[in-house]
Amino acid sequence: MLVALWLLAWNAHAQTFSANAKAARFVADVVMNDFHTAQAGGGYVFSYDSHETEASLSTKLDRWFSGTDPLAISMEPAEKQALFSFYWAATMMSANSPCFRDIAEPACGADLSNWMARELDDDPRFIRAYESARKPLGLPPLERTAH
Repeated sequence: MLVALWLLAWNAHAQTFSANAKAARFVADVVMNDFHTAQAGGGYVFSYDSHETEASLSTKLDRWFSGTDPLAISMEPAEKQALFSFYWAATMMSANSPCFRDIAEPACGADLSNWMARELDDDPRFIRAYESARKPLGLPPLERTAH
């Protein structure tokens, strides 16, 4: 009986998601930078509706990060997974990371790359965070790499 209660409690804990505001702002900065590049006719990473505005995109990201509307952003599953990767990296960065000042700063790239490499290496912290955010954010199943 105690084991069953422990499993229920662990499963409930694993399914909780509460966005880190600083990390969510970082992701919004990444997306807005990409969005502005797309509007200017340059290369971009994420998909946007043809009539998207900065305000509507910001609202959609806020709703998505609330964990109550996994369909708030209309991006492909791989794009949502990429957004979460940026988000997780930002949750792991120190509070004084250059990424929180200016994402274009070269030192931000080094800090971000460090955490993205850990994610690609199946860091258990990333896997736990991803699994807890999977339903609330509508993320696809995580494909683990073989080592």
